[in-house]
Parts: sequence; structure tokens; C-alpha cells
Amino acid sequence: RPSCRKMIVRRLLPTLALLAQRVRANGCHDAAGKVITGLAQPEESFCTAGALGEETPTIELFRHKDPKTRGEAPYPFPPDRKYNTSGGPVSGKINVHLVPHTHDDTGWQVTVDQYFASEVFYVIDTVITTLAADPNRKFIYVETAFFARWWEQAPDEKRATATRLVQRRQLEFINGGWCMHDEASPLWTAMVDQTTRGHQFIFKHFGPEAAPKGTWQIDPFGHSNTQAWLLSAEAGMESLFWGRMDWQDRTMRYERKQGTNGFEWVWQGSRSLGSSAQTFAGNLFGRGAGGYSSWFSFEGSGAQVNDDPALFDYNVDQWVDKFVQNAREQASHTRDAEHQIWALGSDFQYQNADQWYRNLDKLIHYVNLNGSVNAFYSTPSLYVDQKKRWNGTYELRTDDIFPLADDSHNYWSGYFTSRPALKRQVRFATGVLASARQLEVVTQTTAKEVDRPSAKHAPVVGSSWTDSFEGTVGVATHHDGMSGTERQDVTDDYAMRISSSQKEVEAGIGLAVSKLLKLERGAVSHCHCHAADDCLNISVCAATTGKDAFTIAAWNPLAHSVSEVARIPVSGGRWSVTDGVGRAVPSQAVPLDERTKALPLLYLNSFGMSTRQVAEAKARLENKADHVLMVALESLPPVGLATFHAAADAESTVARAAPSPVDVAGEAAQAAEAAEAPGFAEAADTTVESDVFSLTFDGASGLLKSLTNKRSGATTALAISWGWYNSSVGGCTEYGPEVPPSARLPPCSDQQSGAYIFRPNSSTPFFPGPARKPAMRVSRGPLVTEVAQTFSPWATHVIRLFRNASFVEVEWTAGPIPVETPWLPPVARHSDGRPMPNNWGKEVIVRYTSGLEAGHTWYTDSNGKEMVKRAYNRRGPTYPHDYNISEPVAGNYYPVNAMMAVDDGTHELAVLTDISQAGASLKDGEVEFMVHRRVQADDSRGVQEPLNETMCGCNDIHAAPGKMGAHGREGDGGCECAGLTMRGRHLLLFDKVPAVRAARRALAEQLNFPPLLSFTDAKVAPFKPSSSLGAPLPPNVKLVTLTSNYADIHDGQLLLRLSHLYGAGEHPTLSQPATVDLSQVFSKEGLKISAARETTLGASRPLAGRNHVWRTHLRTEAAAREAEEIARGAFESRQPFAYPKVTLRPMEVRTFLATFA
Repeated sequence: RPSCRKMIVRRLLPTLALLAQRVRANGCHDAAGKVITGLAQPEESFCTAGALGEETPTIELFRHKDPKTRGEAPYPFPPDRKYNTSGGPVSGKINVHLVPHTHDDTGWQVTVDQYFASEVFYVIDTVITTLAADPNRKFIYVETAFFARWWEQAPDEKRATATRLVQRRQLEFINGGWCMHDEASPLWTAMVDQTTRGHQFIFKHFGPEAAPKGTWQIDPFGHSNTQAWLLSAEAGMESLFWGRMDWQDRTMRYERKQGTNGFEWVWQGSRSLGSSAQTFAGNLFGRGAGGYSSWFSFEGSGAQVNDDPALFDYNVDQWVDKFVQNAREQASHTRDAEHQIWALGSDFQYQNADQWYRNLDKLIHYVNLNGSVNAFYSTPSLYVDQKKRWNGTYELRTDDIFPLADDSHNYWSGYFTSRPALKRQVRFATGVLASARQLEVVTQTTAKEVDRPSAKHAPVVGSSWTDSFEGTVGVATHHDGMSGTERQDVTDDYAMRISSSQKEVEAGIGLAVSKLLKLERGAVSHCHCHAADDCLNISVCAATTGKDAFTIAAWNPLAHSVSEVARIPVSGGRWSVTDGVGRAVPSQAVPLDERTKALPLLYLNSFGMSTRQVAEAKARLENKADHVLMVALESLPPVGLATFHAAADAESTVARAAPSPVDVAGEAAQAAEAAEAPGFAEAADTTVESDVFSLTFDGASGLLKSLTNKRSGATTALAISWGWYNSSVGGCTEYGPEVPPSARLPPCSDQQSGAYIFRPNSSTPFFPGPARKPAMRVSRGPLVTEVAQTFSPWATHVIRLFRNASFVEVEWTAGPIPVETPWLPPVARHSDGRPMPNNWGKEVIVRYTSGLEAGHTWYTDSNGKEMVKRAYNRRGPTYPHDYNISEPVAGNYYPVNAMMAVDDGTHELAVLTDISQAGASLKDGEVEFMVHRRVQADDSRGVQEPLNETMCGCNDIHAAPGKMGAHGREGDGGCECAGLTMRGRHLLLFDKVPAVRAARRALAEQLNFPPLLSFTDAKVAPFKPSSSLGAPLPPNVKLVTLTSNYADIHDGQLLLRLSHLYGAGEHPTLSQPATVDLSQVFSKEGLKISAARETTLGASRPLAGRNHVWRTHLRTEAAAREAEEIARGAFESRQPFAYPKVTLRPMEVRTFLATFA
């Protein structure tokens, strides 16, 4: 993304004011409270519970009998009007665990605060009151960001009541994260951060006994292995429940085919930790099709339990009969039939908790009087405790649940890329947060010193100046947040919150860096992309443009020394750079290209502007820089600071302007070539080189032709191309010859491509514009050689070869994606014969086609952790063995958070990304990334608007000036703005397999946690690069977290977290366990450790022993082979921590509360 979207307050505030009047924005109802029309049938099951009357009664109902002869009512009405709810499990019976819950999205159709004010406050408030009325009642709650808001507003007596309920385990926190995070979009570090924040709030107010015991990911649209092993098993939580699973897998298990029975199993998600990181897992049964509601609901005015025989509507006998029928039906689809769980609730339910509990009390009372089955209030923790006692075995699964499909043509793989700007903002904010935390600890800079609290802070948990930023980033990891499946104004709200709180963090960073450099307060500036006019990603930075000299302060958040090339916008083309002690530093000034110059102008919303006003606005937005200064930041110290001084107009043999770019295939030549049919004019090949790589471009096609690693001699054919899939608005899928007839489901469906669903109308992508030979411009210099290629005005990339770098950088820029498609013949016409515009949705890809023979397999990372093997048109060993992929493109797309790789057993091509994207390998040796998407239809999953983003945050289509658009949006007056434009980076590694696998983890760390750059034009005294560590960590260990934000909660102790970077078997040496002596790493004054105790992942309770050992079986031969392979390579024994030494197994994450001098 060129920058984090600049918030236009004039547009945003009226929209928020309008939304503030809306209520009931949940899975079944729109923001006005009306039932959503056209909601897809699979989605209806998620927000529609069963109802009385669905089943044919097995008894003659009391109210249907002759009043003269029917006698007494079948169930005696309690004379004291009190219901017996004190039951518990009964051996030998079907035990129904009734789990009251609500699912509260922290933003979706409306914003997090609007949901809280209009709905969630009343959920929590009435539940607290109602639980207190009966000690047997129970309730589970997930989203701590909402509970924290309620806590801040609740009177003391309500807080005291809530505390008692938590102590009595009537109110149980489950999951306990700041939100219910997405599992496809965040890096694992962001998942851990937001979970930790929630757990710290719970610890702060309720103590370690209240720490969650299970995870409840009921609404995310797919589930990752990392969630299973790290955020569940390794977080001290023994269970993981959700509401969505793939329809073919669910159908197989519901119908008890291929040796299955039920939706529960033991999930072993880690190949590195094996059986030591298992969790009890399952899809909630719902009414047989999954979902997180159940056989009935008491929300609203539907049928209630009427047990008074004096009333005409007496129906308790029918309710009991229904209950017994439902329990028996679910038992027939449950492996341990003696215990079953009913999730009672749905989106924002229990706003009138008394209505729910009054009816549930009656049901429990009368069902237990009947005696056919046993019912009682329960929680997932109590349910799993009973499952542990069963003597049978559960299936062991190692597969993940991506991509999920809820029907044959409905693959939830579009959201892997949706709203890429927000995805990028969360990713980079996570990196800034890591650096800010370290600087706060190292410089002991307090929030009082910073004295710039966020104007609208997140509910307070810790005492740091990073606390609010942590909260706003955390809430955006929500599964309807950075997933990209929320409405546009909610996206704007997430972005605004992050940007606002980042200003406080930047003030803190500036003060901390000033302390280290002994500068006056306010001397340091930043360009961290929280506004359009200060973003290095689009080469805009007021702190360095128009200056004759400035100093770069580079903070390295990694615990290893790294080297990086910084790209700094400047004025003028002749610069010299020295380090902090005056030594010359390699640098190179490159003229700013026209594509980059134009990016800031895209933020202009010209609605209602005159020609003069438009010109004035463009002048304000115009980039004042004319060059980019590339600076080699070499050997940055681990967790440390280095400075670099840049000065203009200095003679230097090291720094010089690059030669003017060479136009290899210019516009004029392309025009001539495009006119020739069928191909392009012949031209000589072009080769560019660094000391590591050689690239050859084909003279005829203009595409990259080959890649050679000069150091190892490895070479492969390699092409980089652009394309776009036409978003389906319903129709028939064409099956290619690779899909056998036996695997073909009916090809036609009305499913459209939208924010959640990716469905192209063809398996062949279109060229991004009129067919043409890509323009190519080459710029060679001493530090970097660049090859800029233009496929169309909205699809461009720059390939960079850096000196002494083990990777090739591809900086891609996508957008503004046009809505119309005038270069293709019209496919529809008006009644009078006039052509209608091709207003088509476009799903834009960058494709890397290598010469590697990979056997139609490839690897994607799981939230930046372990690599998962994928195979074209296949699923893992515990899926149905006749699994049919009816969408050959969308059904092979997976989330890519950090990297995707193909190898032939000898050589590997790995592509690293700085933003989560959808990725696939549709042909052998080829990988493609969906870098952007702009669709023109809604996919009927509840968000009710198309994914049609612009640079100004307005998104409706067919909106005439001053009018509402086709979907009733943009009531603030209109939108005349360019489509959202994205910029990101792919790093290509190609070498022998061990070399690539050694390098890719370290490079991914640098890409996602880059040096934090600050700028000053003040005079800086000589500064020797300085590390805060006594020794670097081993190369395979990551310093994940070092923060003082929770120190006040833990008697001054800091939260310290380490992780192994490599998976088992990933590399011959780097995949071995690593031992760290904390007293050596943290031995310097100011950061000298004296003690540490290990805790759970969320630092909310001491680390206990291994979780329950489950009895398991392997259902298929393929699963048995995989389990055997995992067992041979896994490290299943955790080595106890004995201060000061800790040993980390491959992939392992260990968390401590540490005392520092």
C-alpha cells in the first residue's frame, strides 16, 4: 500500500454520526435492524437457531388433548416458582452441556464503539445481573476489548458482582483475547500480542485463577495450525472450538462416512512439537451443519417455555420432547455420545439476559424431571473435563482448515487479500510496536515524560505510552477487521484508531531516541506511514525533503546484527553519507520515477471542487522530493541504534547519482509492437547483474527470462507477469482436463465474488490492460541496479539487485484498478444497440513462473510459523479421500503471511511478502499472489457492500455527484477519488534448498520487523553503534517481546518472550534446539536481568506441566504415514527452565516475567 489511508475527517465524521443511530448490525440483520435479504443459505445457519415446532412431536401434546379428559399437566408447575438448575453430569445418560454465550464482533457492519454503545454494554450488564440471581447459571465471554469497555463504565457494585461471578466460575473468560482474531491475515506475533493484552486485563482485575482454559474461535473463516498448537495448546488452553469448517469435511463426518463420527478430534498442529502440543478441537454441532447457535433460541419474541397449565399456550411438554429429540439426534453424530455441547447464543445476543435464563431454567428443570436425558449449565472447560474421562479414542488430525468452502463454488479465499491497505497497516504497526516497546525499556521513558496520550485511547490495560497503540492494533486483528470483511467506514475507523494512537508512540520514540543521541525534545521526526504526507513507502518525507543535510537514526529491533538498504526521499542527486563516527557509507541517489511521483496525488477527493481548487489541492499533495537516496545501513547492532549522516552537494567516490535510466522498451516502440499481430517485435535480450544474481530479460516478450545465482551456479527459467481474474457475478465454472470427470461437481452457481469469497469466471487471467510488451527501464549503480517494468498504468513493478544481497527484490504497485474494461469488446448492449460498459470486478495477481519441477506441490507458511505442504487440487490426509475442488483457481488458494516456496529437491525458489496475501501454485513450479482486488458485487455473507475501495475511503459504485450510490452509501456528499492503490515488496530467494531455507527466516524477520528510522536535522555528536544486549541471540532465536507495559501489574517485572525461528527438519543445523543464557544476553547496565520465571504464553499464570494426554487413533493410511514422519522429526519433550538458561525446541515460544536491574 502506498501509505496508510489519510483520514478525511470531513467525510468520516458525518458517516459515523449516521451509523451511531443504527442497531442490530449482526449476522442476520443489517445496521437498521432489518433482516438481510439475499443472505447465502450456508450463512443463515450461523445466525438462525432452531425453533419450537420444527420437529414432529413424538407425544400427544397436552394442549391438544380434550380438556375434560386430559387430567393433570404432564409436568407439575413448581409451587414455589423456583426451578431446579443444580444438576451436573450423570453417568449412563446423554449429558447436554448448555453453554450460554454471545458472539460480539469488535467491528463489522458498524464500529467497535458503536457496537458497544448500542448492544454489547447491555449484553454484559444484563448477564452480570442475571447470573447473580442463581449460582448455577453460567456464561462464557470472549472479547476482552468489550468487557474492558464495560468495566470502565460499570459502577463499583457491578464490578464487585462480576468479580464474585468470575471467582465462582459462573462467568468464565474463554479465549480471552482483546478480540476474536482472524487466523488467515495476522502474523503469529500479532495474534500473540492481542491475546496477551486480553489475558493481562483478566489477570489485572481477576487474578491468575480467571485465566482462560480454552479457545473459542467460532466465527473466523478458516483455521490455522498455528492457532491450534501455539494459541491453544502452548498457551495453556486445552480446547479449541469453532463454528465453520469445510462443507465436504463436515458432510463426511455428519454422515459418518470413511470411518468418521462427529465433528470432534484431537488436533496436532505442529510438526516440530508433535504430540506435546495437542489440543481437543471441534466444530460446534449447531443443528447438524455447524454454526455457533443451536437447536433453539430465546432471543426476541419467538416461542417461550410456557409451563403454566392455566394458560392457553402451555407448551413445556413440547419443549421437553423437542429437547430430547435434539439431544438424541446430536448423540448419533457424536463420537463420545454421553456428552454433547450446545452453544446457546449468537451475534450480540443476551441483551435481555433474563429472558434467556428464565426459559433455560425451566428447560433444565423439566428436562431433568423427564429423565430421558440430562441437562445442566456448563462451559467448554467443564465439557472438555468430561471428555478427558472417556475411554475411547479420538481421531488425530494434523491438517489445517484452509481454504474453507461452505458449498461447492463458495471458497472463502478472497478475504486472504481483501482490504490489503488495512492488512499492511496492521503488519507495519506491529513492527513499530516491537521497536517502541524496546526503546521504552532501554531508555526508561515513561508515559508521564511523553505526555501525549491518545485522544481516544483503547481501554487501559498497562501503564506504557505504547498501551493505547497496542489496543488499537489488537482490535484490528479481529476476524472482521484486518480480514477485510467489514464495511468501508469500519475499515476507516480501524485505520484512524491505529493512526491516532501511533502519534503517541511516535512522540515516545522521538523522546527515547533523543535521549540516546542527547538531543533536545522534539528534535526527531518520523515518516511511518500513518498519513499520506509522511510515508517512506511512497518516497514522501518532509523530514528529509528540501534539506541540505540530516541524520538518520536506525533502531534495529532484531536480536541479531542486520544490514539494510534504506530508501530516503531527498532533493537533488548528489549526496554523501557517513556513519556515526565519520566513515563513508555506500549510497546512491536515484531519480524519483513518475509512477512514484504520482502516488500522493491519488489521495485527492475532487468532489465539489472547482478546477482552481483541484489544482491547489494537487500542489499541496505533490511530492517535493526528486530523488531517492539509497543508504547501506550496514551491521546495525542487535537491539541497538546506529546513526548515519547525509549531506548534499558533496564530492564522494562512494556516493553519486545513478546514471540516467535506460529506456529499453519505450512507449513509442510498444505502440508499434502492439499494432503488430500476432506477437511483438524482435529485440535483443537484456541482462542485469549484481555480485550475487544475474537476470536475463527476453527481448521479444519483455518478460524476465532467467535467474542465476552466481555464487552457487544455480539457474532456472523465471518469468514475472501480471494478470487479473474477472470476478464472477454468478455462472458456470469451466473445468480443465486436469479435473477428472469423477471429481466434477455441478458447474453452475449464482455465487458471486466478494469480500469473503473468491470466485473467478475463468481459470485464465487477463492481461492488465491492452495487450502490450511491458516497458522496461534499467538504472545501474554501485549499490543497486533497478529494472522498472510497466505492464499498464495500474500494474507496475521495480526489480532491484542490491550489492551483496542474497535476494532479488520486486517492489510491486497495483492500482488504481479501473472499474471499466474498455480495452475488451463489450459483452452486453442496451436495447437500442449501444454497448454497455464492462464494469467488471478484478482480482489482480503477480505470477512467478520458474523452471523447477516440484511435482505440483508447494509450501505456504502458517501465520509466519511452520511451513505447510500444499498439493494442487488436493487436501490433507484426514479430509475426504474423494475431495472435489470445484473451483480450480479459488479452491487452490491459501493464505500467505510471510512466504511461499517451491522446490525440486535440489533447488528452491522462495518468495517472501511484507503483507498477507492469497497465494497459489496452479502450474508446476509456479507461484502467484493476489496482490489486490476490486470487485463490484456483494457475496451475500452479510457485509452488504462490494469491495470497491478508493484512496479516500469511500467505496460506493454508480454514485452521482451529491447522491447516494447504488448501495445506499456515501451520504456525506459524494466521492470522486481514485481507486485504492497498493505498493508492497516480494523478496525472491533462489539457491540450493539448504541455503534458501537458512536465509528465508532471517530475511522474513527483516522484512516484517525492519529497522525503525528516525530523522533529525539537529547537530548530532559522534555516535558509535550501540547494542542494548550483552550478546546477540543465536541466529535461530527471535526476541519476540520485551515490554514494561504490564510491569505495574507484575510487581515491576517485564514481559520477555523468545521464539525459535525454524521448524523441525527445515535446516540441518538451524532446526536444532537452541540454548540461551539470559544472563549473558541481558548483561548490560540498564538492561541487566537478575531473575525470571516462566509463564503461559499470555503471561497470566505460571507454566504448568503438559496438557492432558489424549488417546487417539489414525483413520487413514495417509494420516498414519504423516504422523509417523512427524514423530520421527518432532521434539516432543520440553526442557524445564532453570534460570538463567532456557532451551527452545524448533518453533517453540517461551514467555517469562523477568526482573531487570
